[in-house]
Amino acid sequence: MERAGGHNRTLMQALTYAGALPFLAGASCHITGYGDVNAANLTCYWAFTILMFMAGTLWGIQVVAPQKVSPNLLVASNVVVLATCAALWFVPFNEAALLFAIGFGVLYWLDRRAVEAGATDAAYGTMRARVTAFVIACLVLIAVVPMGAIG
Repeated sequence: MERAGGHNRTLMQALTYAGALPFLAGASCHITGYGDVNAANLTCYWAFTILMFMAGTLWGIQVVAPQKVSPNLLVASNVVVLATCAALWFVPFNEAALLFAIGFGVLYWLDRRAVEAGATDAAYGTMRARVTAFVIACLVLIAVVPMGAIG
């Protein structure tokens, strides 16, 4: 049984870190100008996809450990998804990238509440901290560095 749990954790970590790679690719393409505005566009769509997924993990935590986490986590995660969806529709992609960075920060803060409540373990929290910092850095780079700045 322990071996299966370790295998699942390894898979979870591999998928999490792999999911961060498109952020690196998008930021790299943006700052070099490769792909023109499509780099930022695609990165923002990827960010939205991952934000929805991360909000879903909070729903999963609520389902598995309802006595440990507040239903407010669900409401807050929905607000993040709806706000970032509006960012895709109404603001330029470089500005949307900054809103996505904020969204990832909020979801990380919500995940920390779940870790502190014992609904998830510290290893998950550590992994989320690392990946979230990386993702936020990539999105902020897209938001503040002009396209093709080093191209």
